[in-house]
Formats: sequence, C-alpha cells, structure tokens
Amino acid sequence: MTTGRGVPQNVPMDCIGDRERMAGFLASQGVPMLAQVLIELAEDHEPVYQRLKRLRLSDDPVALSEEFTQHLQRWETDDRWVRYQGVAAFGQELDVWVAQVQREVLPRFPLEAMRLFAAFLELDKVVFERVDDDGGHVGGAFELACRLWLTAAVAAGLSAADIADRAFAMLSADHYGARAALDRGLVR
Repeated sequence: MTTGRGVPQNVPMDCIGDRERMAGFLASQGVPMLAQVLIELAEDHEPVYQRLKRLRLSDDPVALSEEFTQHLQRWETDDRWVRYQGVAAFGQELDVWVAQVQREVLPRFPLEAMRLFAAFLELDKVVFERVDDDGGHVGGAFELACRLWLTAAVAAGLSAADIADRAFAMLSADHYGARAALDRGLVR
C-alpha cells in the first residue's frame, strides 16, 4: 500500500476490505484486550509507543506540539549528509512526521498545526544543504507541508489577506524552492 504520493506505508493490509474487516473485528473486542495488545506492541515497537504517548497528550495542544517540535529540533541539529541511497527513507521519515501532524494536530488545533508546518518549512535551510534530493523524495514532504499549512490556516479561520501575508513572509525566506506550493495554493 502507498500514500497518495507513492510512498510505501508499513501497513500489511492490502485493500480497503482488509481494513474494514480488521476494524470490525477490533470493534468486537473488549477494551482490556485491546489495551493489552497496544501495550505489547508499544513495548516492541518504538513508533507505537510514541503514538500512544502523543495520544495521552491529545487534549493538551502545547504538550502535543512540543512532542512534534522535539523531532524538528533533532532534524535541525543533525549534521549527517544523506546520500542518494538514503534519500527515499529520509523522505519517508519526513512524510510520516507531516502525516502525523495532519492526523493528530490539524483537526483539533489548526493554529498549532500551522506553527508546526511553518517550523517544518523553515528546516529547508538545513535539510537541503545535507540531502541529494534529485528524486524529489524530500521536496515532496515540503510540498505537502505547504498545502497542509494552507489547509490549517483556513481551518483556523484566518482571512485570505492574513493567509497571503503570512505565506508571502515564508516565501520571501525560500532559498530552495521548497515553499513554492504556498504560492500555488493561495487564493487570489
């Protein structure tokens, strides 16, 4: 299975029918059984643990946002060069972060989502200095973050003029073309 941009997901369900059957089965299980399974998975798989940790923070936009900000800070201070062979995996890592913010922050806290996506876009100044992105794997994550920043701005109730002003401010600091989707997505 792939995301909308063709990035493979680590989901063993091959089709919507498989997902629906699994959802039906899980809905028939008791809460204690599901809690035990999630704890077991969290003990064995760091991403599951991190997701449960963020789920506990889902009513606290500041704490939830801080969890995502910590990941941004790690990327910002990471000084490794990502060779061509590792760019797809790094791009997928970026895609996952963007999708998590979209799923976990944007629907309930659009202003926080805007802030997170804007901070992600500011990483262009360090990421594109360390990545050979001829295949567009990393650039795709930035394009998606631009589109989601615009979605969050609308969801937050900002006026078209305010959205445009903020987008143009971010575009003026774009030295890699990674923020161009902001310009393309503005309503004129």
